[in-house]
Formats: sequence, structure tokens, C-alpha cells
Amino acid sequence: MPEKPDVKDVPDYLNQASVDARGLLTALDRFITKEWPGAERVIKYGQPFYKWNGQRISIAEYQKHVSVSSNQVLPKKLAAAFVNGGYEVGDKRVNIAFHQDIPKELLHQWFQEIIEANKL
Repeated sequence: MPEKPDVKDVPDYLNQASVDARGLLTALDRFITKEWPGAERVIKYGQPFYKWNGQRISIAEYQKHVSVSSNQVLPKKLAAAFVNGGYEVGDKRVNIAFHQDIPKELLHQWFQEIIEANKL
């Protein structure tokens, strides 16, 4: 799904994902909605966004990976832990290759940091 298709909602996005990415995206969708219960699931810019208390997380499929992004900068300590685990990172994102497991503990820590930053 490198080209963003027209999708009406998150389940439609997941259903249209490539075979390589669909399982990973579906698992991330479940993980995020568990971490942020009550988050609003919307499609924005052709990809799933999870909005909660002024914060955002998004997931998107690319040619060889899925990206998890936030509107908050990934803390350097967590970025280093993701890199040490074999994941690529950017200022506000983590890339998970199709063959990699979801780094649930590290994502959980990042999501908690996002929640805590919002309380300040």
C-alpha cells in the first residue's frame, strides 16, 4: 500500500493493506486501542490516526515496513533502545520491518511518555 488508497475508516485501511503488512497493522491497531482506550480512530491523510486527549499516534504502511508516528518527539533514551533492538527511528516515528516483531514494551513506554508529557 505505498500509494495511499481512498479509505473510509480504519478497518477499511487494514483490509486494503498488502498481505505483507496487514497482520502487523492489525496487531498495531489492537495494541494502540488497548494502550489508549477510548482513543478516537480516524483516517487522516489516508492513514489511521488515534487521537486521545490532544495527542496523536498514527500507523502507515510503506514498501518494506510499517511506521508508528506521534506528534511528540521520541525521547532519545527510547530512540536508542529501539535502535539497539534493530528498529529504524526518526524524530517522531519508529519503523517496524514486515519481518520484525512489534516492540510492545518500548512502544508502551513511548505511549506513556506521551501521556505524561500531556499532563505537564
